[in-house]
Amino acid sequence: MELLTNIFGIQVQSEDWNKQNGLPLYIAGSYDFAAVTLNGCRCIVLTPKEELDTLPALKKEIRKIQEIDHVPVVLKLPTISYYRRNKMIENKIPFITDRQVFLPFMGTFLAEENGEERELKKFMFSTQQLVLLYLYQKKKKLYVSEATKILPFTAMTMSRAVKQLELAGLFHVTKDGVNKVIESDYDRPELYERLKDYLSSPVRRVGYLKKNEVTNEMVIAGETVLAEETMLNPGRTATYAIYAKAFNKGLLMNELVDPDEQVRIELWEYDPRQFSGNNMADKISVALSFMENEDERIEEAVEELLEGVWGG
Repeated sequence: MELLTNIFGIQVQSEDWNKQNGLPLYIAGSYDFAAVTLNGCRCIVLTPKEELDTLPALKKEIRKIQEIDHVPVVLKLPTISYYRRNKMIENKIPFITDRQVFLPFMGTFLAEENGEERELKKFMFSTQQLVLLYLYQKKKKLYVSEATKILPFTAMTMSRAVKQLELAGLFHVTKDGVNKVIESDYDRPELYERLKDYLSSPVRRVGYLKKNEVTNEMVIAGETVLAEETMLNPGRTATYAIYAKAFNKGLLMNELVDPDEQVRIELWEYDPRQFSGNNMADKISVALSFMENEDERIEEAVEELLEGVWGG
């Protein structure tokens, strides 16, 4: 509550609120309650004991509380995501964090939460893989519990990836019972276009390898995929991709000496086979590998490749 005094000069008085017995148990047990007076304006401040509920559930809970005590209800949170903040403002739900205040009955002060919204320029590669999973699964909703089974992430990494999706403002995270759900309002082609600025080429390094050193962990990538899937003519040197951590970098050659004896190798930030069920790197990642390419032939082939993904 220090922010209220520091920014608005508001005098804050707080006391226990003892009317929880009139509430359903699921509400009474989910929050710490305080009756707070702000410059003479009385309100009830709720501090969640666990993860905050979805917006529709919050609105119902607030209505139940206001049936007992007809004053504003304010949520006190340690921090708030960009998407949730906007939704709560849109629905006129008051909240206070360590850096932000939204009290429509009194005043508003909105700073960045730890600067994260301002600094989000690119997704982590773990977040990028979560995006790819969402795009490939072709459903409106992706359950985080299911994503955890598929992606090679720790719980902490998954939590950070989900938070980055929220910060981008193109996804929202809700709850279905105890399960977190990731959802976007955009269809897959439009979502991809809106996300592109946050996504990166998966290629960490490029080199060459002798043909007889190609292994089953390597899949075709780059222009070789475009040649197979579009009207682009194949190049003389085949391109393969492999997860950088699974490759002996001592085998990598920096120079193409003999295109009949060598292949081009891309070392990727994640396993190129992760979203592909064949000998080909996943097509959306292949498209991303050409992000810096300005060759019109390649651009047209990439568009054709993605049309096949969205139409498939």
